[in-house]
Amino acid sequence: MPVSVFDSNWRKACSIRKCSITEVDDFIKAHYLKKRPAIVLLCLVAEKGRERIGCIVYSAPSREVNTRYGGKVWELARLYLLDEIPRNAETWLIGQSVKYIKQHHRDVCHLLSYADPSAGHDGVIYKAANWKLDGRTDDDRKTPRCDYYDGRTGKKYGRRGNMPTDAVVVKKPRVSKWRFTLAL
Repeated sequence: MPVSVFDSNWRKACSIRKCSITEVDDFIKAHYLKKRPAIVLLCLVAEKGRERIGCIVYSAPSREVNTRYGGKVWELARLYLLDEIPRNAETWLIGQSVKYIKQHHRDVCHLLSYADPSAGHDGVIYKAANWKLDGRTDDDRKTPRCDYYDGRTGKKYGRRGNMPTDAVVVKKPRVSKWRFTLAL
């Protein structure tokens, strides 16, 4: 009978280690966003014995975030575990990564991440790891952010200026994401 919870036996058998982003490219491609974050600051691979079971990737957040939180902030940008790994493993992996950052990157003051409701994410793993809900991405905006699509091809563009001049512009408001933080 398969284990349904990431219990003490799993915890004893698993570990994390620093790795290059290329080492976890298969996990990044399997993640719902399917691409690397722009500026990778730390990549950790989770292993059970010698088998890679997932990864967690921290990246540089937008410039204004350091000002908002009063110090150096890293963004938890990708977290991926194989489907067969028992539930609660995400919280374990987040916890292990926080310990690693506290030990090896003492200049980092806050961690930040987002839960995307349009992908079915509500932040349960962050709440379980004692991160604090800090509102939504569009709370301080006067107008909601939008994505632009070419009506002919369905291709998505983050900015109108990136679209081909002959595109049929379709503008769709983005879903506001939940923002979670952890003070270190």
